Parts: sequence; structure tokens; C-alpha cells
Amino acid sequence: MDINMLETLINSLGFPIVMVGACGFFIWKMYQAQLQDKERLYVELGKATEANEKFASIISTYTGKLESIENKVDKIQDKVGA
Repeated sequence: MDINMLETLINSLGFPIVMVGACGFFIWKMYQAQLQDKERLYVELGKATEANEKFASIISTYTGKLESIENKVDKIQDKVGA
């Protein structure tokens, strides 16, 4: 949009109406950018959820192994008498 077109719009419609249109356009562009950011955040949240589920299964596996080790240590203590 060039200056002559802007001047013509202001002269024919009036400054307040042109500014309301410009502000509306700005708000619409900001809203579109916000929607794109929201979609990217949803993607990242999905990746984080997957990683947390993997970590939970790994921790569960290690918990089982730790319990097995504790049982073996208890048996050794019983045999040694400590």
C-alpha cells in the first residue's frame, strides 16, 4: 500500500475509520501468529509426554531390579548374622 492510496482512504473515509481498519488488521495478524505458536507448543508437549512415559517405564524397571537386589542383600545378612 503506497502513501497516495492511504491518503485517498483517509480523505474519503476519515482518519478514525482507516485506523480502526488498520488496528483490526494488526489484531488479526497477531491472532494468526498466536495460533501458530499454540500448535508448535502442542507438538512439543506431545514430545515431552512421550519422553515422560519412557522415563516412567525405565524407572519402573529399575525399581524392580532394586527390589531384587534388596532381597538378595537381606538373605546375605540373614546368613552372615549381622
